[in-house]
Amino acid sequence: MTAMHLNSTDARGRALRALRLTVRALRLVGDHAGNVGISAILAAVLAWMVNDVVEFTTVLNVTSGKAILLILATWGAARLIEAAAYDVADWIDPDSRDGDDLWDATTAFRANSEDITNGADYDDIRLALQASLAVPALHELTVQLRNAYAQDGEMEEAAALSDTAALLRAVAESMGQVALSE
Repeated sequence: MTAMHLNSTDARGRALRALRLTVRALRLVGDHAGNVGISAILAAVLAWMVNDVVEFTTVLNVTSGKAILLILATWGAARLIEAAAYDVADWIDPDSRDGDDLWDATTAFRANSEDITNGADYDDIRLALQASLAVPALHELTVQLRNAYAQDGEMEEAAALSDTAALLRAVAESMGQVALSE
């Protein structure tokens, strides 16, 4: 299969790859800022409790009020870092800034996938996916792309898209959609 020809990550070279990598890194920072904040809070509380028993250093001798203030400040800083990382990632993301409808669809699919991970009723999501006719629409789009590439004489890409269309047809049929045109 020649699916490697369909890879569009080299559209504008290194700058685009760097932006995508930066977006991925910022989203990871946003995903894990809360965990790092909680870890820092737990480490500080543990050090504070140990210091109460051992009296190792005066730096850790803080009152309960100051400890609560530090915990809240740490949590607030983690939330600010999370929000800033997501905002900057959204702002510089080369795939979402152009208002591309396909990017919005991908975002919706990812959100539904995350919902399943978080305990949503997977049967409802499957039924909604079937009712939306998203897979047949993707099949139709792939067929149109294949035909356009073939018409321009780009047979390797057309062959790869033909393979993709066949797989999408099988997926759509397995989800109950049988009236697909080629």
